[in-house]
Amino acid sequence: MLSKKRRNGKLCLSLAVALIFGAASSVSGFDKPDAGKTAGSLEERKIFERSQSDVNIEIEQQGKSVSPSTQGPRVKVAGVHITGQTIFSEDRLRAVVQDTLGRELTLSQLEDLAARIAEYLHEQGYIVAYAYIPAQDIKDGVVEIAVEIGQYGDLDIRNHSQLADSAVDRLLSSIKSGDYIKSDSLERALLLLNDTSGVNVQATLAPGKTSGTADLIVEINDTAKTTGQISIDNYGIRFTGQIRGSISLTANNPSGLGDAVNIREITAGRGLNDTTWNYLLPVGGQGLRLGLGYAQLHYALREDFADLNASGESKTTGIYVTYPLVRSRNYNLYSRIGYEHKKLEDRIDALASITDKRAQVWAFGLSGDSRDKWGGGGINSFALTFAAGSLTIDSSEAQAIDSITAQTAGSYSKANISFSRMQYLNSRLTFYLGLTGQFADKNLDSSEKLCLGGVNGVRAYPQSEASGDQGYLVNGELRWNLPTPAFQLAAFIDSGQITINKKPWPDAGVNSRHLTGAGLGLIFSKAEDYSIRLDYAWKLTSDPATADTDKSGRFWLQGVKNI
Repeated sequence: MLSKKRRNGKLCLSLAVALIFGAASSVSGFDKPDAGKTAGSLEERKIFERSQSDVNIEIEQQGKSVSPSTQGPRVKVAGVHITGQTIFSEDRLRAVVQDTLGRELTLSQLEDLAARIAEYLHEQGYIVAYAYIPAQDIKDGVVEIAVEIGQYGDLDIRNHSQLADSAVDRLLSSIKSGDYIKSDSLERALLLLNDTSGVNVQATLAPGKTSGTADLIVEINDTAKTTGQISIDNYGIRFTGQIRGSISLTANNPSGLGDAVNIREITAGRGLNDTTWNYLLPVGGQGLRLGLGYAQLHYALREDFADLNASGESKTTGIYVTYPLVRSRNYNLYSRIGYEHKKLEDRIDALASITDKRAQVWAFGLSGDSRDKWGGGGINSFALTFAAGSLTIDSSEAQAIDSITAQTAGSYSKANISFSRMQYLNSRLTFYLGLTGQFADKNLDSSEKLCLGGVNGVRAYPQSEASGDQGYLVNGELRWNLPTPAFQLAAFIDSGQITINKKPWPDAGVNSRHLTGAGLGLIFSKAEDYSIRLDYAWKLTSDPATADTDKSGRFWLQGVKNI
């Protein structure tokens, strides 16, 4: 009997506390932000994120001596004999010019046959391969075509940077004198070197000392030791400060090992302060990188929630490794494994309430990008991440509420997918399409939910609007480069659907929301210097906003300056 009374008493206490917290959350009819939602509002959803660096490989051609005459007698070609290489079978290369056999050709046309074989070898990645018609006596109509695949001669590494020679040697260790020159291995090595913080790489393949070889000359120079960016926008949550300022600074290659240190600060005055530190260190010579990160956020609710005297903070410590499975100019694929430890605290002094939570999360992901020539050309970007974690609620009152409602405590997992394409329509028009989705195995804490509203989602709704355990988001945007330099017009439409709780409980309320909006934007920018963007978005669905005052439309403004 005593045990039953205790259970009933605990249930009544939990319900009472739940009512109090519910009242706090809806004191003004708005959803109350917490540490998880506030931290989520600072994330930039980078659906489109192409690899940043590229390397220009200059190839100095060296021709062969052939007869300059394009006239004279024709030769009936009964067959071709291809010499000088052992990589491909002769039949495979002969098939490239099979359609010309049996025809009478001039010397110029024979040279075209050699050019076709050279072009085929280039398509297979042998970028300095050369084919030509050597001096010969043609017998029985069989023409010899000589091929030189191209091998590395001397390797001339000119390191004028502060990057250690040992780091350069590790990144270029896959290139060896005498090896065949292949575009995929050469691009990978040079791009990984150019990806290294604080350096810029230029490469040249020059004719070697002996026939069939090319010397590789690599010039390595320093870039700016410190780079950064400052910005101001109205992308914040109104109750923590809608007007935000931020600064981001990166120290490039401070140790000479190709590492980088980044510090970012976002502030909205007393309502919001967020500081993020990241350190990235190359390991070995194949592009593996070790990253360490720390983020600390503090918020204090104002305006409609000011009487609650509510505030909180989150602290996140992380470690991760990334590895480029594929690194090239036109296609890249990266893998990432990381671990994060999160501490979240929400305080409501008016109710003498403190909610403490801890989470440990492992994440495994693949991301990449590609270029193609379809429909005028375009760039694709994609990412897939699977996260498995465990949430611990340390506050007894919050734990009691959770046990009879969302039951977020304990193990959980979720998957996030994203895809985008930037399609070039003509010299002035581009179209962007972005897709984002999240799937979960149970009800999630606010720090793990997907949010539909805000500048990175459905722009007709406020920041942190409609967060849930799983759902999708679609963004489409058409951009027109105006005749006036540096100006662009944008027309966009956003739509998304969210399931608020994967497993709803009795009296949980509405469990699904669908938001759609459209708008126009004006962009004024100069590449690698500054950007100003103004958007106005209006609602296409009647669902009212709950994270802020409901409006038919919203303005968004951001200015960014590189330093």
